[in-house]
Amino acid sequence: MAALEAGRGAEAEALASPFFRGDGGDIEAALVVGLALALQGDSRRAAPLLQHVAHARPGFAHPCADLARLSPGNPALVATQFAHCAALDWADVNLAYCQAEFLLDCGQARAAAAVMRRGLAGRPEFAPGWNMLGMALLEGGDATGAIEVFERAVDLNPDEGGAWTNLGMALKIEGRFDAAVVAHDRAIACAPSDPRLRLNRAVTLLRAGRMAEAWPDYEARLESGRGPGLPMNLLLPDVATLDLAGRTVLAWHEEGFGDTLQFGRYLPMLVARGARVLLRVPEALTRLMAQLPGVEILPEGAGIPPFDWHVPVFSLPRAFATTLDTVPAVIPYLRADPGLTPSWNARLPEDGLRVGVVWAGQARPWLPWFTSLDRRRSASLADLAPLGAVPGVTLVSLQKGAPAAEPRPDTLVLHDFTAEIADFADTAAIIANLDVVVSVDTSVAHLAGAMGKPVLLLDRYDSCWRWLAGRDDSPWYPSLRILRQTISGEWAPVVAMAADALRTMAEHRRRAPPAA
Repeated sequence: MAALEAGRGAEAEALASPFFRGDGGDIEAALVVGLALALQGDSRRAAPLLQHVAHARPGFAHPCADLARLSPGNPALVATQFAHCAALDWADVNLAYCQAEFLLDCGQARAAAAVMRRGLAGRPEFAPGWNMLGMALLEGGDATGAIEVFERAVDLNPDEGGAWTNLGMALKIEGRFDAAVVAHDRAIACAPSDPRLRLNRAVTLLRAGRMAEAWPDYEARLESGRGPGLPMNLLLPDVATLDLAGRTVLAWHEEGFGDTLQFGRYLPMLVARGARVLLRVPEALTRLMAQLPGVEILPEGAGIPPFDWHVPVFSLPRAFATTLDTVPAVIPYLRADPGLTPSWNARLPEDGLRVGVVWAGQARPWLPWFTSLDRRRSASLADLAPLGAVPGVTLVSLQKGAPAAEPRPDTLVLHDFTAEIADFADTAAIIANLDVVVSVDTSVAHLAGAMGKPVLLLDRYDSCWRWLAGRDDSPWYPSLRILRQTISGEWAPVVAMAADALRTMAEHRRRAPPAA
C-alpha cells in the first residue's frame, strides 16, 4: 500500500503478489495488484481484478476511485481504466457513479451525465446516482433538468441533506427562491451540524436580496477553518451598539481579491466610529488599499499585533447589518495613485474609446469546488473578438494569469501592457486612463466599479449572489451595468450587447465637441 501511495506500481505488484491467489480470495491483495497493474498502464489485466474487488465490497466506492486519487496528474490513464472496467460490467451503478464523479472533476459534465444515466438504467432506485446526475446536469448548464432529477433523489431518500441542498441551488439558479429556501431548510434539518448547508441557504437568500436573513448563516463559511486561525469569540459583532472608540479592529483578506475590493468600503466606516483599523492583505493589494483613509496596512506574513476585534472583510456587511436599502455606495472609495496615472497614460494609445477588457477569472486550484465555478464565469479571448470590430474602439488588456497567454484572434487588435503590472495599484492607474471596462465577474470589475468607472459586466447565467436577480444594475456600483447570459454558457449574445453599448459610447465620443 505504501508503494501504491508513492506511485510505484511495479514495486507494489511485486510486494503484493505473494499474498495474491488466482481466485482473488484475498480481497486486499487483489485490490493492490489490480491498482498496481492499473498504475503501470496495464488496464486490461487490471479490469477483472478491480471489478472482482468492487463486487466483493458493495458498500465501498469502486476501486477506480482509488486509482483517480493515486493518479491526479494522469486523467487519461484513469479514463482508460474506467472504460475497461465498464466494458466488463456496463450496468455496474457504483462504477458509473465513480466514473461520473471523475468526469465531473475533469470538466466533462455531459459525459458524466451520460455515464450516470447508463448506471441508473439498471438501478433506478439508487438515490445517490440521481443526485450525481443532477450535479452533472447542473454543471452542464441544465438547471431545469437538474431540478427534476434532484427531486427524484430526495423522493428516494428524503433524509439526504446533500441532495436537498443541491435541489435548493438548482431552484435558486432558476429564480425560484421561496422553493429553494424550503429545500435548504430540509437539508439543514437532515444535517444540522454541516456548515456548508447553512452557507448554501445564505447564498440563496442573498441572491434573492434578503440580506438581513442571510448574513448570520453566511458566517458558516468560517467554520471550515480557513483563514489566520483567530479566536471566534473576538469576531466583530454588530457595530450598531458597539463602542469602538480607541479599540483596534483587525480586518483580514479571505480568498478573493474582488471580495476585499468590494467590501473594503466599510473600513473607513469603522475608522469613523473611532476604531484603529488594521488591514491584513496580500502584497498585490497593499499599495492600493493603503489609500483608504485612516486604515493601516498589515502585510500578510507580518506578525499580528494585539487587537480587540477581528473581522474578515467579507463579514463587514453583516457587522453593519447591510440591506439592499443601506448598501454604502459612496463612489469612488478607491482611486488611482496620482503618481502612477500619468506614466500609464503615456503608454496607452491616444486615439479611440479606450476599453479595458478582462475575459477570465482567477482559477484558485487549491479550492476544488471553485474550478467549475471559474470555468462558468470565464469566457475566452476569442469570445471577445466582436468587440474589436466596433469602429472607434481601442482595446486594452487588463487580463492577468494563464488566460492572458491565449492566442489573439486575427481580427482582434489588443494593446497589452500587463507584463508591466506589478499589483492592483498599477491596474487602478491604467483604469483611470480608460473610458470603460468590459469584464467577466472578477476582481477588475470590482476595482473599476469602486473607482466609479463605467463597467459592462459580462455575467454568467448562474450569477453570483452579489449581482442579484432580475436587474441589470447594482446597488454596490452605480456605474456598473450587468449583461447576463440567458442561456448557460452562451457568451455570444452577451458580447453582442457589450459591442452595441461600446458602439453607442464611441459614437457619442466622436460627436462630442472638443474640450476647451
